[in-house]
Amino acid sequence: MRHSPINLVPLLPVFALLACSPQTQGRPPLVVQVEQVGDATFMPGIEVISRLESTTNVALRPEVDGRVVKILALQGQRVKAGQPILVLDNVQQSANLNASQAQARRDRINAERYIFLNQQGAISARQRDYYVTEAIRSADQVKADAATLGYKYVTSPIAGEIGDLDSVKLGDYVRQGQAITGIVDNSTLWTLMDVPATQASAVSLGQTVLLKTQGNPPVSGSGKVVFISPYFGVSGDQSSPNTVLVKAEFPNLTGKLKTGQFVRNRIVTSTTRQLSVPVQAVMMQAQQPFVYRIVPLSAALPKIKASTQIPDATKARLEKLPAATPIVVQTAVKLGTLQNNRYPLMSGLSAGDRIVTSNTALLRSGMPVKIASAN
Repeated sequence: MRHSPINLVPLLPVFALLACSPQTQGRPPLVVQVEQVGDATFMPGIEVISRLESTTNVALRPEVDGRVVKILALQGQRVKAGQPILVLDNVQQSANLNASQAQARRDRINAERYIFLNQQGAISARQRDYYVTEAIRSADQVKADAATLGYKYVTSPIAGEIGDLDSVKLGDYVRQGQAITGIVDNSTLWTLMDVPATQASAVSLGQTVLLKTQGNPPVSGSGKVVFISPYFGVSGDQSSPNTVLVKAEFPNLTGKLKTGQFVRNRIVTSTTRQLSVPVQAVMMQAQQPFVYRIVPLSAALPKIKASTQIPDATKARLEKLPAATPIVVQTAVKLGTLQNNRYPLMSGLSAGDRIVTSNTALLRSGMPVKIASAN
């Protein structure tokens, strides 16, 4: 990416204009800021808008029919796995459990007594085994009645946040399997991306995905590609034959991202370091990008003096300036895709070259300038 020696032939008409420019009439040179060409990190990637989905998201459904007698949680509340959310009418089930518990206590006492009597030789083993069996049957019945009563308590299957509970009120009758609300855990999320088929080959498992919301201020996140669909179309949906479903997983560190939210993603396909120029240094002329490069007057003066198109008065004024006076030279460059307000530099400059980053619209090639301090 070495640039060729300074060629002022195409710029000679511009130098001729210096004869009537303010700077050649004794005014101070224009103050500009400069930057030295150096390396920057570029991460080319694929931009996709997608929807977020929780890795843990279930519907809250009762396992039996019943009438709601208690609501033990609020919508939006954080709950633990197994925590009761609703209580259904359970008078009969509670009575059955109480009765079976009482029977189990009686049978256990009888079993203990007949075991003792058998040990004393007062009864046969057959009699003892009968009462021991009755005690076991009663204990099993208690477990069964407790499970039946437990179905009357609609509990959260996972730890998470309760969704909308307005659809169910006290006294409502709910059916087995009816979706009452959702429980979602947003601590870990998936972003479901439809990647165009033309770019899908650049995606691989483990690649970094940078995520940013569309709100203000935006929320950012970072994850990894964990799934690439083996077929075209979202989850086999043939209505999208020209996309591939790519799923990335990432932690919701700020807790501000939610299931169903649309976000902007960038799948980072590679990471490189190469020479770059800032966006504010780049100008366009006939679809050709160029920058203003700083060179000492001494490097350009020989060709200026040899030119027959530059007025002698202009030459004389330039010759009176110190040899180290910085001037700007319009330099064509070849650039890559803009990223983070910087262009990767493909050709036209070398590392260490100084380019102007301010007042570029006021510059003309060959114009003396004053370089602003670093501050």
